[in-house]
Amino acid sequence: MARAALAGLALASSATALFNAPPGVDIWCGKAYRSTNASFEPGGWLEEPPLSDEPLLNLQVYPRMNLYTEDDQFASFIVDAALSHTNGAPFYNSTFDKSTNATAPFSHLYIDISVTANGLALVSSANVSINSTGNEFSFALGGLAAQNDAYNITLVGASRDGNQSYLATTTLHKLPARTDGGSVAKLDKLYGGIYTQDYLTNSSAWSALLPYSFYVSWDGWLENSIVANTRTFKDYGYNIIHVVPNAALANQAFDFDEFDAFLDVCDALQLWVMYDMRWTYKNLSSVAEQVNRFKARKSLLLWYTGDEPDGASDTLNATTDAYAVIKALDPYHPVSLCLNCYNFHYGAYSAGADIVLSDVYPVAVNTSFSVQYNTECNTTYGCCGCDDCAGDFEDISERLDAFQQYQSWLGQEPKAFWGVPPAFGNETFWARYPTAAEEAVMAVLSVNHGAKGIVAWTWPTQPHLANVTSALAKTLAGGDVADCLLGAKTIGLAVEGRERLDAAAWVLPAKGVMLVAIVSLEYMETAGNVTIALPVSASGVKSVDWGEGGWTVSGSTLWKKGVQGLEVDLLVLDIE
Repeated sequence: MARAALAGLALASSATALFNAPPGVDIWCGKAYRSTNASFEPGGWLEEPPLSDEPLLNLQVYPRMNLYTEDDQFASFIVDAALSHTNGAPFYNSTFDKSTNATAPFSHLYIDISVTANGLALVSSANVSINSTGNEFSFALGGLAAQNDAYNITLVGASRDGNQSYLATTTLHKLPARTDGGSVAKLDKLYGGIYTQDYLTNSSAWSALLPYSFYVSWDGWLENSIVANTRTFKDYGYNIIHVVPNAALANQAFDFDEFDAFLDVCDALQLWVMYDMRWTYKNLSSVAEQVNRFKARKSLLLWYTGDEPDGASDTLNATTDAYAVIKALDPYHPVSLCLNCYNFHYGAYSAGADIVLSDVYPVAVNTSFSVQYNTECNTTYGCCGCDDCAGDFEDISERLDAFQQYQSWLGQEPKAFWGVPPAFGNETFWARYPTAAEEAVMAVLSVNHGAKGIVAWTWPTQPHLANVTSALAKTLAGGDVADCLLGAKTIGLAVEGRERLDAAAWVLPAKGVMLVAIVSLEYMETAGNVTIALPVSASGVKSVDWGEGGWTVSGSTLWKKGVQGLEVDLLVLDIE
């Protein structure tokens, strides 16, 4: 990000001994970037696992929510039984029926889920279809005592004839109820949203939240008038606030008394707080001090540790060390961080977070030649402000797709991903601010590719960007739009008649609606017919929540004559 693109580079030289850089060579994303240094292989590149000639059964199990408390009566597990050529155990598409001496396709996996330590059955005699994902199984929590330690969970699966068997493990958290007045935030591992409770009404109900915010300057704006500026930010429609700490202070964080006053305002407004420890997260004593001071605040939503730790080449265990300290002191809130590099030690850095933010800034930037350092930029050399980018909107979607692919390659449970679109300019690598249209494109494109939160860099920003993000925040966070985004899987849609048109859908059969998000990545309009293939048939357009509309539904096809440059549409359709 711009916040670290220059200052952070100077810090990167101290870590070069841990990576491939020669002594004394400054690096960003593991690469030399000064004209006085030569290119070298940065390393840290996550490769796709070797491909198997035959399909593998990639069996995974994980709790729907990252935590439950003793106030919860029920929980659920998600079981994925996908076929893969990179991850899993051998799979043979055949089962034997002893009663008929005949073979049949291996179509279903029969599963039991239990507590590893004592064999307590949680899900019994269930089954999932082979090559299916997102299978949900509810169970009662009454047999499990609330405790701070996680329960180890084992899933045993087998084919009908028992000749093929599989094993998967996970952990389950059932925590004691809070007695200190602090909030609880649950992360939905199926759909990626954060669940909170309305503490202003003392509600016990859980509701999903799609965060939309900015990185907000503390000493440059918010601190100047804490009450008024916090209320102003809330009035724009942003539902969380991410305050950037003051590195110039002796503690490189905040004046904690002032920050308590700020949190008093957030508590009163129910403006959720994303607490940033970017300058101090490697100082574990400081981390513990900050967590202990603020963990019981009602408006605390999540913690934020490393800000581009991959770019700055922080030690590979830094994020996981901080994560362990935070979770030991406060298991009730997720931990997040932001990655800047396309592919540099992703596994090590992302391991320290439940939520990974991606900051890709492709607007008004030269991604092939660094105007700051007078060098070329490529996969082994240079820093252009957007790592391994082509300088177009697709850099944003491709990065989010890549991060999700990395998770699959690593064979890990799903993480949530958020987008960080740029709302700044006229500095360092970036020649201008984005336009309002570009800002909307980057935000909704992020959502189309799995982002379940948006935190733009940086506030205060230009009026046209404040206005468009304010409107977007209100649109994405409420009504059918939010229900679909936080209650259904993202489905990428095929488009004909227009290149560089990105479309996605979210289907909610229980409500009889489908959200379709359409983003034109071209600056010029097209006059021809554009068609989008829908995943299910629709009967009509229920509402146009963003954009000019003009789309017509015809069964399982959405079409329109002519699309504007940088057009963004959010349509809620009635499904048949």
